[in-house]
Amino acid sequence: MKVKLWGARGGISIPRPQTRRYGVNTLCVQVESSGSSTLILDGGIGLNGLGNALFAGAFGRGQGQAHLLFSHTHWSHIQGVPFCLPLLIPGNAFRLFGRGGARSMRALLLEQMQPTFCPVPNFFYDHIGAQVDVCDLDEKQPLQLGEFQVEHAEVGHSHGGPCTAYRISDGHATLAYLPVVDYRDEASRERAAALCRGADLLIHDAYHSDDEYPARQHSGHSCPLHAADVASRADAKHLILFNHHPMRTDDELDAAVSALSDRPMPIEAGCEGNEYSL
Repeated sequence: MKVKLWGARGGISIPRPQTRRYGVNTLCVQVESSGSSTLILDGGIGLNGLGNALFAGAFGRGQGQAHLLFSHTHWSHIQGVPFCLPLLIPGNAFRLFGRGGARSMRALLLEQMQPTFCPVPNFFYDHIGAQVDVCDLDEKQPLQLGEFQVEHAEVGHSHGGPCTAYRISDGHATLAYLPVVDYRDEASRERAAALCRGADLLIHDAYHSDDEYPARQHSGHSCPLHAADVASRADAKHLILFNHHPMRTDDELDAAVSALSDRPMPIEAGCEGNEYSL
């Protein structure tokens, strides 16, 4: 399994010298295995860069297939969808999955494509661009997407609607993805640890700093200490701190990693462009 980070920043993109090393694109992760399927986690602005890269291969010829899993529908997780070039190419096929709560995922994603807000042709309509199917997740049913076995669950409180965490395996390696989570009780930590058990790579929300978190708890996000705690409980092999606050500087991210240097597993801050072979 190969994993690439195309965006690791939360909230909004603020390009500036202090954030150049870790990047400013909002959330998007590419997962590939030995099969032909492309799996994408979240559709922030990083999806634009990923789409451009995919366009150089089968997706540019209208022969690509991809599955896009949303953790939730805040803008930093969906704002790159209209600007993913392969979605405009006939012949490509995309299946989109997530939980919309009181409304369907299709209704929520269609809303941002309205001409009032978006200058891009609406590829959710059958006569434009790729074949796009939008599916609402059934919490009790895992997914088989090509070679990927995908488990999913709501493991902790998030603001603004349901938030889904994922466990993805190709039979050889396992990735756990918890980009937005707020642990309000011990039970939610245990559910997260169970989903992440033995993961080769855990990508975990660390939006708040450890110092900030006591004043901002229950705001929908986690911190590096909580990410490391869940990784330790789960015996995860490698932890990536993710969903960085838009104002978090490169030096502050370095310091957050250094503060966790006594942990048994490798820990690093998610960096746009980094690739991992599991």
